[in-house]
Amino acid sequence: MSETFYLNPSAKKTVAIITSSFLGTFFISRLFVYLVLGHLAPNFFLTIRGVHIHHFTYGFIILAITGIYLLIKHPAPGSHLFKWLAWFYGIGLGLSTDEFGMWIRLEDEYWVRQSYDAIIILTLILINIAFLPQLLSWIKEMIANAKEYFYRK
Repeated sequence: MSETFYLNPSAKKTVAIITSSFLGTFFISRLFVYLVLGHLAPNFFLTIRGVHIHHFTYGFIILAITGIYLLIKHPAPGSHLFKWLAWFYGIGLGLSTDEFGMWIRLEDEYWVRQSYDAIIILTLILINIAFLPQLLSWIKEMIANAKEYFYRK
């Protein structure tokens, strides 16, 4: 009757792993920055020749390595390795997106709103990837049922 757009369970698990590691990394990195800046934790920020290496750099490196590995090796979806790569991808995404406002504005301002906006938007995109296909199928089915109901009369 109606075509379905459901993601298979393995793909949904992958999106769930990416989303949870993404959000977890964001919250943990924000917590560490609060603690260091509040002098409640030691300053472990990497500085090379007076240049602070922001954690979005680590995020970009993790995203690049994970992406290249996925493109070259093609691990089986749902495999143990694939799940680990999904975790690393989410961590890289969290580290890089946490400082989105910095790299989009090219200014050393950690507390700008754009970073929070980016986290919210990316979270919504990830959730939509997992659940939008079901919503679209449900809407399509409702429209088909409504057409059938009204054309019958």
